[in-house]
Amino acid sequence: MKIALYNLTTTTKAGGIESFTLGIAAALAKRGHTVHIHGGRGGLTDTPSGVTVFTYPYLDRTHVPNFGSRFRKLIERLSLGVFALIPLIRGKYDIIYIHKPYDLPVALLASAISGAKAVFNSHGTEFYPGYRWMVKRLYRFFSCSRYNALDVERKVSVRPVVLYNGIDTERFRPVVRSEELLKRHSLKDERVLISICRLVGWKGLQYAIAAIAKIDKSMKVKYLIGGEGPYEDTLRRLAADLRVSDRVEFLGRLSNDEIPAYYSIAHAALYPSVADETFGISIAEAMSCGVPVIAANVGGIPEVIADDTGILVAPKDDIAISKAINALFMDEELRKTLGGRAQSRIVSNFNWDVIAERFEREVGASDDA
Repeated sequence: MKIALYNLTTTTKAGGIESFTLGIAAALAKRGHTVHIHGGRGGLTDTPSGVTVFTYPYLDRTHVPNFGSRFRKLIERLSLGVFALIPLIRGKYDIIYIHKPYDLPVALLASAISGAKAVFNSHGTEFYPGYRWMVKRLYRFFSCSRYNALDVERKVSVRPVVLYNGIDTERFRPVVRSEELLKRHSLKDERVLISICRLVGWKGLQYAIAAIAKIDKSMKVKYLIGGEGPYEDTLRRLAADLRVSDRVEFLGRLSNDEIPAYYSIAHAALYPSVADETFGISIAEAMSCGVPVIAANVGGIPEVIADDTGILVAPKDDIAISKAINALFMDEELRKTLGGRAQSRIVSNFNWDVIAERFEREVGASDDA
């Protein structure tokens, strides 16, 4: 099969949807399909093996009149479509695969003209006029979790097929504890907690810092926060106000190649989201590295952490978070048990081969590769 993955931000930024498109592109190419990524002109530096990338100019949303964020996103996406539509039509693709609702008009138009099958994978619930009409005209409509699928169905009376996000279990796997990182961060006998995510308010790291402040001062604790984002200054101020700046260290942006080494020095990973995350890629990556995870019981997260593979806590509850941290810090056997179960769950259910095979079955591609 010849497959076009069409998503502006795959080639311009890093994030959950971007990781998904790159991951499934690599998995499908590995399975013998011809895979092309079409995105915005930007800074993609790590092209998946066997995948061809095409980029086009577009009008950044910040230059669009502010009639609302969804209007700006739609215009930004349509501006890319002005340049990408003809290549999508002339590419003679079997599948045009999109991941944002704002790409539905371009994908359906290219599909109608070229005969390609339009496939949409929902990762959220950004609805706008015409959404329901358009998704009914797709060849396949996927969702990244049961939670998201039910949410979409409630809003537009169309239920997508669940196709979970995938994890590169070869990259994200347990590795030998990094002595180099222990020295770099002056760690000796500290208990290490880690979160690696975009630093925005809805990730809930403010409650993580509040929980750190509740852990007995006699326990040596270091909370490592990896990632960048607009909420970093707020988190730094909070750590100072709560007098735990000595316990909290901001690592900045980490590459995918660095992340397993950081997980190797962690006793636990923490993801206390306050919004209804549809899946939780960072959580799955930590689990794949064999780290016991504490996460908020919201959205699609319980579909990732299940069957006694981690600890779920109520959102916005720093007391519950601190108790969960203490439980893991004080019980080595519990850490080993949860970490081992977590890794097994991700390898068995969310590795890219599993997800790509499911995609092939759903779009009828497995017999044509």
